[in-house]
Amino acid sequence: MKKYICLLLLCALTLPATAQRSRFNWEYGADFRYLFDNREFSISQDAVIPSGTTHYAMFTPLVGFSLETPRVRHSVMAGVELGHDMGSHTWADFAREPVIYYNAHVRAKKGSFEAYAGIFPRTRMEGDYGEAFVSGQVRTNDRYLEGMLLKWRSERFFAELVLDWDGQYGPATREKFLVTSAGQWQATSWLQLGWTGAFRHYACSEIAQNVVDNHLLEPWVKMDFSSRNRWQELSVQAGLLVGYQYERGFADAPDVPLGGELKLTMRRWNVMLQNTTYVGGDQMPLFFHLDPAGIPYATNLYFGTPCYKEFYDLAEAAWMPRILPNLRLKIAARFYFDKLGLLGWQQICSLQFSL
Repeated sequence: MKKYICLLLLCALTLPATAQRSRFNWEYGADFRYLFDNREFSISQDAVIPSGTTHYAMFTPLVGFSLETPRVRHSVMAGVELGHDMGSHTWADFAREPVIYYNAHVRAKKGSFEAYAGIFPRTRMEGDYGEAFVSGQVRTNDRYLEGMLLKWRSERFFAELVLDWDGQYGPATREKFLVTSAGQWQATSWLQLGWTGAFRHYACSEIAQNVVDNHLLEPWVKMDFSSRNRWQELSVQAGLLVGYQYERGFADAPDVPLGGELKLTMRRWNVMLQNTTYVGGDQMPLFFHLDPAGIPYATNLYFGTPCYKEFYDLAEAAWMPRILPNLRLKIAARFYFDKLGLLGWQQICSLQFSL
């Protein structure tokens, strides 16, 4: 009994000191997003990007609390994404997806560490993920990650590691997750070295008892000469794409496609012209394959734009004015080419306001 009394007294004495060192606050936030995305692709050239229009408005209110100490800030937020597809006459799916996550900021002597865990917006990722890793359709339709995100930032270095668990084992659903990582080092005012990587684990269901590996790594170098002139960005980025594809139980050996990617970017007066070119092997060789259950791998296995084979070119013109720090507007046109010519084009108008 005396032991428990002593423990209670110790807690009572330490609580005031803890309260002095930490600060509790109620938190709130909100995100609004409007998107018009129209895709027109030629069926005659067997384009794997479907034509169609995505047109919606989304609103995500968030509430929660934070606890802040001299070095660490903890917060917990919860909310729900509310949305409507333009032209739809039903409101059955007005509540789209729950959002609930823990966030921590840790201040260190030579940098800062940040972590997310739960269901959180994809926009919390800051790495350089190109079209080979995340397609525009994935960014549009899969807006939230289910898992965790870790970031480290110092004066000249940034790195992040992300786990997105997007499938549970079941009768017809596979256990699957995606681990991605990106980082960069600012070597000089105009030179950056970095990497982007993705590890896709596409495991079994009760029907399909086979595992498929889909991994992709891109080390890259970027030279930005805008610091020496009045351009907002004037850069050249070159990367080496190394893939690893293995359909266990069906293929005798893994497929290791190699390719090179070159990205040219010019931005001035908030107008951007960008061209991305890929030359090399097929980075998605299993795209049209069927699993033992007769389900195509397609976008279940691959998250990137399904054009990275032999030759692929993407040209984009965009206007992105700076209106407010928390308001983003983008109007863009994108043109897709392969070795046969024009695959199709895309028109985008997006508006995002975030608190």
